[in-house]
Parts: sequence; structure tokens; C-alpha cells
Amino acid sequence: MNSMIPPTGAHPVPEDVRTSCQLWCAALALGVVQVIAVLVSQLGQRGALAQEMVDRAQGTSTPLTLAQAQLQVLLGLTVIALLWLALNGAGAAVVYQLWRGKNWARAVLTGYGFFLVLGAALAMFGKTTQSGVAGVVAGGAAIVQAVLAGGAVFLCHRTDSEPHFRPGPL
Repeated sequence: MNSMIPPTGAHPVPEDVRTSCQLWCAALALGVVQVIAVLVSQLGQRGALAQEMVDRAQGTSTPLTLAQAQLQVLLGLTVIALLWLALNGAGAAVVYQLWRGKNWARAVLTGYGFFLVLGAALAMFGKTTQSGVAGVVAGGAAIVQAVLAGGAVFLCHRTDSEPHFRPGPL
């Protein structure tokens, strides 16, 4: 059988929706590549970030040592990585709901796709803080991720896909 059947067994998933889900999975995987590249780039600059924190804290009532600042930078980057991975997991759950024919999932992913396209525009035309190979990888991943997401959104809004997102029997 060529088409996948959703868990409810109600009707086959249209080819456009299947392809859209595959594109979303690829976009989410590129999101992981992007965050890893950003973290590698930021880890390379952690000494400068920690020194900047120490310099800013000198005029305050609670001075900060360089070791404390380095620990805070490392903890901050760890929290960012965990939050990003959690968001990607939530994105995968929404993609699964898209495959099941949930219209709300299509709306959420359409909004997320718009956000990714804006991020890619910033990567192409904006000033970036990442440098070197990690910066190029992060920017390239953002651009390809936006292209995949744009294609996925387009496929979900085609005429052939519309009946899949309507409630009730087909």
C-alpha cells in the first residue's frame, strides 16, 4: 500500500501531507544542527562573554569573579540547548498531529514556518554574532530549514490536502 494510514484508520493520508510531514522532520533535524553550530560558536567565545559579565558587574554591589562568570555562561548555554531540544520535540509532536489531520497543527506549523523564514532572512541579510565555520553552518542550516518549512506549509495548503484537515468522515 502506497499511502500511510493515520492511527484512527479513518482515511489515507494524502501524498502532499505525507511529503509535508517529511519536510517538517527534515527542518526540525536542521534545527538541531543549527543549535549545535550556534552553541559551538558561543562556546568558542565563552571567555570573552565571561569577561564582559565580570566587567559589567564591577560597578555593582555584588562583584563577580571570572570563574563564576564562566560557570554562568556554561550553564546558560546548557539551558539554551535543553530548551531548544525540548521545542524540537514539541515540534515533532505537532508534525505527528499534522499527519493525523489536525487543522490546529497545520495552523501552528504555518506560523512556525513564517518564523523560520524571518530567521533565514536575518541570516542572509542581518548582522550575525557567529563567526567562522560554525557561523556559516548555522546560517546555512537556517536558510535550508526555512526553504523546507516553506515547502511543507505550501503542500499542506494545496487543494488536495484540504479534505484531510476537515472534521468528520470523508
